[in-house]
Amino acid sequence: MNYKVVQGPNQKWVECIPSGNLIASEADALDWVAVCGEYGAGALLIHAESLPDAFFDLSSGLAGAILLKFANYRLRLAAVISPEKTNRGKFREMVLETNRGNDFRVFTDGARAEAWLGE
Repeated sequence: MNYKVVQGPNQKWVECIPSGNLIASEADALDWVAVCGEYGAGALLIHAESLPDAFFDLSSGLAGAILLKFANYRLRLAAVISPEKTNRGKFREMVLETNRGNDFRVFTDGARAEAWLGE
C-alpha cells in the first residue's frame, strides 16, 4: 500500500498513490478503511489506476461492494477517473447519481477532488 496523508482546511484524508496494488475486493477496501482509521482521516482519495476493470463494470458487483464498505464506515470517497472510463454505459449513470450525494464522487482532476474532500 502506497499512500500519503493530507490535512485539508477542514478534514484529513488519505490519498491512495497508484502503485500497481489494486482495490480489487471488499477485503482491500477494508484495508483502506483501517489506514484511514489509523490516521483519523474521514475520507479517501483514489485514482482510476488503483481500480480494476471490474470496478467499472457494474454487473460484476465490485463497485457496489466497495462503495458500501466505505459508506458503512462513514468515509467519504473521491475518485479521479478519466472521462473515457467515466462515460462507459451503466457506470456513467451511477456516477451521475452518486455525484449528487455526499459519500462518493467522481472527478476528472485531482484538484477538484481535493477541494471537495477539504470541505
